[in-house]
Amino acid sequence: MGFMLTSDEHEQLTRDLDELLANAEARNVLLCDRGGNVIVSCGDSELENMDMVSALVAGSFAATKQLALVLGEQEFTAVFHQGAKISIFISGVGEEVLLLALFSDETNAGLVKMYALTACRKFISLFRDIMSREQIKIDDPTQSFKLTTGPIFQE
Repeated sequence: MGFMLTSDEHEQLTRDLDELLANAEARNVLLCDRGGNVIVSCGDSELENMDMVSALVAGSFAATKQLALVLGEQEFTAVFHQGAKISIFISGVGEEVLLLALFSDETNAGLVKMYALTACRKFISLFRDIMSREQIKIDDPTQSFKLTTGPIFQE
């Protein structure tokens, strides 16, 4: 079972991600569900493997959640992976959604974190509303959200 995103909600998420992308000086930002399925993505179109990045980040975040439980925490709400050229900031947005920000070594990690956490507060409210609606049947058991594309394509 999953939740339906309207085209208006998708557009709002895209606008908010575009704003985060610009303010945080990131290369890519995206929202994915905890199964690793991309919901919305903005940024550098050269990264062709965003689906793989999203899936691996979801797995990493799930492992981090278990690590938090072992250490007596409910969850680590944010994770930072620093690389020589590219780094990733990951934050949970409620129970079902992750926010990813990929940025270069020229970008300030604190700037990314500040703007990402501000965006998360916006997204939590929207996803809480979306998830309060009736659930729909989705064929892919790893997928949590489905975008409506128009009346003729709805189930």
